[in-house]
Amino acid sequence: MSFSPVKVGEVELSEPVSAISAPGYGSALLLARWYSEPLAVVDIPLADGAAGASQVAQALWLSVGEQVTARFTAGSRPVGAPPELAMSAVAPSGRSGGFAAPATAVAGPEALRESGLRLPWPPSYLRGRAATLRNAQPASVIICTRDRAERLDSCLTAVLRQDYPDFEVIVVDNAPVNDAVADLIARRNAAGTDGVPLRRIVETRPGLSWARNTGLRAASGRIVAFLDDDEHPDQHWLAELARGFTLGNRVAGVSGLVLPALLDTPAQCLYEQFGGHSKGRGLAPQVFDVASHAAQHPLYPLPPFGVGASMAFDRLALIRIGGFDVALGAGTPTLAGEDTAAIADVMLDGGTFVYQPSAVMWHEHRREMAEVERQLDGYGSGLTASYTRAVLRDPRRLLTLARLAPRALRDLRGHDSVRTATMGADYPATLRRASLHGLLAGPVRYLRSRQVQARFRAEHA
Repeated sequence: MSFSPVKVGEVELSEPVSAISAPGYGSALLLARWYSEPLAVVDIPLADGAAGASQVAQALWLSVGEQVTARFTAGSRPVGAPPELAMSAVAPSGRSGGFAAPATAVAGPEALRESGLRLPWPPSYLRGRAATLRNAQPASVIICTRDRAERLDSCLTAVLRQDYPDFEVIVVDNAPVNDAVADLIARRNAAGTDGVPLRRIVETRPGLSWARNTGLRAASGRIVAFLDDDEHPDQHWLAELARGFTLGNRVAGVSGLVLPALLDTPAQCLYEQFGGHSKGRGLAPQVFDVASHAAQHPLYPLPPFGVGASMAFDRLALIRIGGFDVALGAGTPTLAGEDTAAIADVMLDGGTFVYQPSAVMWHEHRREMAEVERQLDGYGSGLTASYTRAVLRDPRRLLTLARLAPRALRDLRGHDSVRTATMGADYPATLRRASLHGLLAGPVRYLRSRQVQARFRAEHA
């Protein structure tokens, strides 16, 4: 079966719709946004790598029409403004021109014009972001890296462009073998970072959790946000994570939407078919408080509450649970699971966790099949390792896991669960086996990792 890569991009509906020209690509995957708010991820077929502007507009409208109409009719022209107020009153960038909130409803559009769709008043979405920025809490963005200065450089470019008034960036150089990251940070600081404090800290013990905890200790922000060095955050990523902290009581953490930056290889497409990093969550915000545990328990992360590729915590809440378990995560025998465990811990501690998909992150998926096999093995391992940890910390959790087991088995064996719905007959058996192997190996790997980390701790002391 021949493979056609997928062109990844985004389109702003308030601006003119452009034709797609992507020679060699069989389809395009577009994040459709309106005044920067993500509304849908739309798959558009390409003929000889191309699609005309009208075809693109029609395909987008099929996915976003109801949402646009609902947002349009919920508003009106600003108080005191004439009915003929020009549609250019709100710029695509989101600047509203100072108009007041809408007063009366008007009819919504029936199609997406190639010229785009402009509102004559400030959308409530942008007013909400503006309110968040007016009351912005100090934030610390923590990037953990290990000998990948080239990728880190690209990541830093996007991080330092965040539209957020008060944040610092902490790069944790984990067990480096050379000075490449140190040199990069020095060059960045010498060239200027637009007033954003940028620091490098070394953590000599290998392991993502060691590095994240080191960054946590060094952070000064009320909010601590984590991302990986192979990612590129949207300009409003940090602001939208901060918005998530306003959506409930006792919000201890927020996660965002993670989308593929590229789908150029079969391995990247298969990983996204498996669900990618935001498997099953969609584009609607969700609040997980104590009352939600009956519907989805903190120890059953399917769909996932969030992933380490894009997550933020209230710094004190994360400190209160002890940070990240150093026996979990990349760089340890368990390979993954530190993010799942930390999110579960803050929820079990009584905190609320929020999924805020408007905090968009672009992730570079693994390019080769062998890399994806190792990744899925690690995800399976990290999940059962985190369960092993939960029982060791509190044996009563075994009863909770026993209650959750029947649902987990249905999800594993069924064909319509969040886990398996995208795994059709053409899904490689090697990837299924890798995930299962990790699930079975996780408990033993966790016990071995505890021994390894205890040795690191003793040597460091």
